[in-house]
Amino acid sequence: MVIEGMRGEAMVRHLNRYIPTAAAFGGIAIGLLSIIADFMGAIGSGTGILLAVTIIYQYFEMIAKEKEKGADTFVF
Repeated sequence: MVIEGMRGEAMVRHLNRYIPTAAAFGGIAIGLLSIIADFMGAIGSGTGILLAVTIIYQYFEMIAKEKEKGADTFVF
């Protein structure tokens, strides 16, 4: 990974300021979404819904990368 105008060590220090905060916020958001889904009585558990959405999104990313490479495996 390269950030223009930054050396390796400076980039690591710069990214270390933001990554823990973003990871913590993401974890809190996923936890709240899971709890809300459980309380609202969603079909399945909140954790199951999050797992299903994550798997579907990963497949979407894989298909997008394959299309970007020019592979004709997935034609829409």
